[in-house]
Amino acid sequence: MRFRTPRPALLGYALAAVLFVVHVLGVGGEAVQITLFKVVAPLLNGVLVGLGWRAWHLARAAGHEAARRHLFLAGCAWSALGLSSVVQLVHLLAAGDLSFPSMSPLVILLDLMVPAFLIPALLTTPVRERWSSSRLRLGLDTATVMTAGAVFVWYFLAGPDASAPAIVMTVAQLLGMFAIARLWIGGVAEISRRAMGWAMLGAGVQMAIGFLPTGTGPHLVLAAKQVFTATVIAALVAHLRNLTVGEQNREPVAVRPASLLPYAAVAAVDLLLVGVLVEHGLDPASWVVLAGAMLLTGIVVARQIVGVRDNSRLVLRVDAGMAALRVAIDREHVLSDLGTALLRTSEAAEVHRLASAAAETLLAGHPSARTAIVVAAPMAEQWTVVHASGVGAAELIGLEVPGSAVPPAVLARLTAGEVLEAPGWSALGLAGFEGHRDRPIMMLPLLAGRRFFGVMTIGVDEELPDDLVKALHTLRTQVALALGGVALTAELTMQARHDTLTGLGNRTLLRERLTGALARSRRTGRPSGVLLLDLNGFKTVNDTYGHDVGDRLLRVVADRLRLCVRTEDTVARLGGDEFVVVAEDLRDKVDAVLIAERIITALNEPVVIDGHELRTPASVGITLSRPGETPDDVLRYADSAMYAAKRAGGGRFHLYGVFPQLRN
Repeated sequence: MRFRTPRPALLGYALAAVLFVVHVLGVGGEAVQITLFKVVAPLLNGVLVGLGWRAWHLARAAGHEAARRHLFLAGCAWSALGLSSVVQLVHLLAAGDLSFPSMSPLVILLDLMVPAFLIPALLTTPVRERWSSSRLRLGLDTATVMTAGAVFVWYFLAGPDASAPAIVMTVAQLLGMFAIARLWIGGVAEISRRAMGWAMLGAGVQMAIGFLPTGTGPHLVLAAKQVFTATVIAALVAHLRNLTVGEQNREPVAVRPASLLPYAAVAAVDLLLVGVLVEHGLDPASWVVLAGAMLLTGIVVARQIVGVRDNSRLVLRVDAGMAALRVAIDREHVLSDLGTALLRTSEAAEVHRLASAAAETLLAGHPSARTAIVVAAPMAEQWTVVHASGVGAAELIGLEVPGSAVPPAVLARLTAGEVLEAPGWSALGLAGFEGHRDRPIMMLPLLAGRRFFGVMTIGVDEELPDDLVKALHTLRTQVALALGGVALTAELTMQARHDTLTGLGNRTLLRERLTGALARSRRTGRPSGVLLLDLNGFKTVNDTYGHDVGDRLLRVVADRLRLCVRTEDTVARLGGDEFVVVAEDLRDKVDAVLIAERIITALNEPVVIDGHELRTPASVGITLSRPGETPDDVLRYADSAMYAAKRAGGGRFHLYGVFPQLRN
């Protein structure tokens, strides 16, 4: 599924970009700048509100509790921001209010509600925890950054003469900084990493606005607010993408367990200290002590950084090993589940489906991979793609290639069990695939003993890891053995239900088909006809020319009988020279008589074997099923009618319960 950036987001990006340029250039002066900002702000904030609540709706529908909670609080914040911009626009239109920032109590209240919702949204965002001491380490690191931030915020924003609003904003800035530091150090979990990255960038822009020097023109502040708006839109779009199609960039296998941000915070405070002391002055002795203290701090920090680096390398190796182990276990589970499913499968089509699904799961980490199950028809005369998965799979399913298009050398290597690897179809000399993009391909033959069932092909742009290749070989072996088992079962079933000499059904198949036919007749009310026939003179053929000629004659008779009946009818051999035809869904006795006439006509034709012209006319007994009759009943009635026809002479039929009739 492909994600498309919503049109409101594209509109927001365009408006923010245009306003950013206008504000940076200071077009029209301060009054025009503020007017333009207040007119367009409701529209831009409306984009934030719409995207925010849409993302919340998707998170709730998907059952993502952490994302739902975070996006609900964020949606409330953007709603407050949007309402604030609407109030400012009303004041502008009604009273020409060009104050910036607005001094309206309602606007101030709504503006304070924005961090009141956003800070809990950030604080409740879950972080990753890998070790038992993660919470303690995360708390200490966050406290370090928090302390440094408090020093900077107090020095630049509040100071000893700060007013109540300044103190409130300072506390809000500190809480926001704490939430950002927590996410930066700990790393987010269950929520889009990309969205959190944009959110932290936006928070940084908002904090930077507070650090702008006093007297800075409003046009630069307004330009910075457009950057803030664009980052928020990007964060909401990332949330939508994650909730719709998942993260585009997957979480790396190994994540660094520690952050250098606390050490950067210590260095920043030291630099601030130097700046303050330079401004206020110190005697030489104090500078020596200060320099020594800072040097010792630097040495300790450097020592800690070296330790963190070494520990990080060790943790990364452990994480990589654990990740590889998890992947191996997942592959074992896939193969184990496949083996269990194959044991319960008796259809080749189901084996193909399971094989394709398992291969797709094994190759899930390779988006460019494509798998196909290609079946080679009897003696590899026709190759057909019965299942495919991955990129461009739809264009392959059902593709048929004649066996003659496969080079004999390639076929010989495959039927010998060799796995073929090539840079593309053309390199193997395979015709019929010209319309498909060439890329590295691996062909794994599905071979069980001497039975060749086809191939499983894997096409992928990048080189596959060795352990994944081994898993695919194991998959190939499982599938080949399952296909061999299905084929063997089919053969045994065929032998158990069919006559080995003629290929017709035997007594077992006859009883199954006859039982089903009688059941359907009871439901539909239309009778089934049973025709039992015997060859006159067959014993003479056996005695005169031998059993080999007799067997060949029986095979000819079987072929002629197949041509005399419908596809849905059943022809079976009871034994010797006795055959039975079961014809379903007859209208009346005339339909059965027509079949009997075709059989008598066909079997009256002479058969030439080894120069001997043989004639074995058939005597046919016919019965139509009646409600309540069993298979034994109808066979007994047909047998009785057959003997009546036989007494009347060869090449005749008799309908049970009716006076003997001669063939016209």
